[in-house]
Amino acid sequence: MDDSLRELVELPGVPGYEEAVRAWIEARLPSDIERSTDALGNLVATVGSGERAILFVAHMDEIGFVVSEIRDDGFLRLKPLGGIDPRAMFGQLLRVCTSSGEIPGAVTVTPPHLMRDRAKEMSDVPAVTEWLVDVGARSADEARALGVEVLDFAVPDKRLRVLNEKLLCSRALDDRLGCWILLKALERVRHETLSARVHFAFSVQEEVGLRGAGLLARQLQVSHAFAVDSASAADFPGVGADLSPAKLGAGACLRVLDNAAIVPRSFTRELQELAAERSIPLQVIFCGGGTDARAFQPEGALAMPIGIPLRYTHSMVEMAHADDVEATIDLIEAICGRYAT
Repeated sequence: MDDSLRELVELPGVPGYEEAVRAWIEARLPSDIERSTDALGNLVATVGSGERAILFVAHMDEIGFVVSEIRDDGFLRLKPLGGIDPRAMFGQLLRVCTSSGEIPGAVTVTPPHLMRDRAKEMSDVPAVTEWLVDVGARSADEARALGVEVLDFAVPDKRLRVLNEKLLCSRALDDRLGCWILLKALERVRHETLSARVHFAFSVQEEVGLRGAGLLARQLQVSHAFAVDSASAADFPGVGADLSPAKLGAGACLRVLDNAAIVPRSFTRELQELAAERSIPLQVIFCGGGTDARAFQPEGALAMPIGIPLRYTHSMVEMAHADDVEATIDLIEAICGRYAT
């Protein structure tokens, strides 16, 4: 993996605040590529020509927070955006993104030394709206002097690490890794002779209800839609394969059944045969959650979520395997060869 993935993962961008991510992606699109941005903020890059169109989509947003209150004592309260797991965040450092720049803020945690009922308090998991964030201010005026305003957003202070040379580990691999994969796949197919238009879409507000994808599905009439997103893997102790059979290092996933979509079996078999022809490692899985693929099914498209196996989804230590990333890029290239030529 090159440094561009690190840059993309570490950018802040929660639902509705994806500007920096979109600007980074657009700056790396080839200058001769057709592109457009709609009123909601979705970015679409298009190659090829013809009456038919297919689409690949990955979402730019990550789960995070907005500032909902600046207290008189200088502490902040937050509102969650997306499926936050409170267990993962106590004692973590946040990047509070203000109009004048970023400042650090710590999610407060009561130490055991100051607990009145240690057994109870250590087992409680307060809701996000009950958290306090310490930015070092002693009053609301001091917090505002640092640049903080209500509706500023915040993300965890994430850093991409590589474990054992192959395992990528960071917050926000869901779905910045999908965005990076689309950029790499676009580089491969842009010079091929394509008999259909191929849209590479970077969507907004997926984590709060697939809102960007809904607009894309109405705007772009496509025959096939592929959402490149995470697929929660259960290949670690304490979690059963009955929750998800996805495994790191075993290839890209066809996420044929989740909480948002069920894919026709005939379409699944087509893609299995395609992967076998190209010797692309592939897993056929089910899991929880949903992807942007759901938005395209009601519009008549054959839609398939392509999952990147991911451990510890929506945590500070999301983990993916580099070989699965390469398999996913190969699968996208093969799909273009099958459905756009």
